[in-house]
Amino acid sequence: MVRLFVAIDLPDDISDQFRDAQNTLRSCRARLTLVEQESMHITLKFIGEVSGSSLTSITDILQTIDVPPFSMEVGLIGTNSQRAPRVVWAEVNDSGQCRNLAENIDTALSSLGFDPEKRKFRAHITIARVRQFHQSLFDALAEISTSCSGTIPVKEFILKKSELTPDGPLYTDILRVPLQGNA
Repeated sequence: MVRLFVAIDLPDDISDQFRDAQNTLRSCRARLTLVEQESMHITLKFIGEVSGSSLTSITDILQTIDVPPFSMEVGLIGTNSQRAPRVVWAEVNDSGQCRNLAENIDTALSSLGFDPEKRKFRAHITIARVRQFHQSLFDALAEISTSCSGTIPVKEFILKKSELTPDGPLYTDILRVPLQGNA
């Protein structure tokens, strides 16, 4: 069995900014698990555990996705909830193109029997997971909420394998699918 998801990787200049934001987050008293810089991404679809025999069907169907390249802008850094935050993330502003890509992937994979996503897609980049909340997290976020900006050019999406380890997840690229569709 392999654990799979589909994602967009970030350019180095964007992930470097998030590393700097994480340094500010370290000053708060909340207990956080920071996402490794090389592991930061935008998840388009979490597939989950699949048998190795399904891998060929998944890679074949993903290569049929026909979406043109697009760009997204990094938005504000915040949390998924003001009352009980579990994730520190950066919003992504994309005029709906990323949602369109995620929906195309979701539809394609549902034709193979994978459950379609029930939650509304929201493009974001996870920077940290909140293990134990402390109010000082919001003070740190106020310092960095607008400190990260830039453009994320999206020219491909990637099927990734996720291996859970005691030191955090290890991601391995399985398939890179270039965007080539017509607008």
